[in-house]
Amino acid sequence: MKRRIYLAALFFMLLFLFDRGAALLFRELNYSFYKSVSMKRNTRGKNEIIPKDFYDTLVFGSSRTHSGIHPLYLNQHLGLKAYSAAKQGRYPEYYRFFYRDFRDNFGKPSYVICGVDYFMFGKTTSSVALAAVSKKKKPVRRINIDKMINKNSVIISHLSNVYRLKNKIDKTVEDVLLKWSIDWDKPDGKNVNTAGINTYTGEKTVIKPRVREGSDPPSRFPYLDSRHGEGKAFIRLLDELEHDGVTVFLVGIPDYIGTWEASARKDLFVSDIRGLIRGREGVWFLDYNSPEKFDLSNPRYFKDGGPHSGVSHLSYYGGIPFNRMLSADIGRLAGIGFRDPD
Repeated sequence: MKRRIYLAALFFMLLFLFDRGAALLFRELNYSFYKSVSMKRNTRGKNEIIPKDFYDTLVFGSSRTHSGIHPLYLNQHLGLKAYSAAKQGRYPEYYRFFYRDFRDNFGKPSYVICGVDYFMFGKTTSSVALAAVSKKKKPVRRINIDKMINKNSVIISHLSNVYRLKNKIDKTVEDVLLKWSIDWDKPDGKNVNTAGINTYTGEKTVIKPRVREGSDPPSRFPYLDSRHGEGKAFIRLLDELEHDGVTVFLVGIPDYIGTWEASARKDLFVSDIRGLIRGREGVWFLDYNSPEKFDLSNPRYFKDGGPHSGVSHLSYYGGIPFNRMLSADIGRLAGIGFRDPD
């Protein structure tokens, strides 16, 4: 009996020492790895890996661009390696800060693709997004194991340091695999390397029948031109991109027909954007937001929008033909071979 108690005690003591030793080893490996890679501070205030000199394209825009222009399709059709900084609440002031920081720390991109919205000059960038992008990345520090808690079980967290660190371990393994896949995977001429490319391609939701049918007269949304909001920041961004020799594609993303009709002065918007790029080298305005260019009446192509909504987003189903059209036009203008993986 005493022998069994002794062996059990020895087992738990060795298990305890292994747990502590493994946690300390992981802490040092984690610190060494993140010290060696290039990272950027994201809008959540966290550092994320961005491989230096890997991305050749930046995508800017609001939630409409996030839902409509997808790095995966740009990679499949054109072989571009695009990093998308498009998200809700992000407007020209954000693009300008992001571009400068990206250029200085991760290399100048060859292309910038920027979604332009009817409402963009009537908006200002989210203070949270702007604060994050205008700050330097957080310095890498060793993990403070004592402050880590695995919320799945507070009790087990107090018994095992490895369990405390489970979420950190999972994230580190994910980042290590990402770095390895980027370093080692090479295109073979047929299969495009998608390591490091965001695979998000939109949401599989579509316009609801009640939104499609709306019998009330559509709303009439006025247009605020580039003299308002962050218009000056947008002009400064265009100036910097032109100075740096970056090719720019400003993209008018399709709206659902109800939203398109409610945008009362589309003519002023188009005229304003064309005026901002007039005389600039290497800047194109690709406008797909018209019934002649895209099927705006197909509810399957949009996840929201309507006669009383000033905002509309493409769905997963609309993103497929739209990105194919966009990629074909970018390829033609930039002299990049277009391919259709289908």
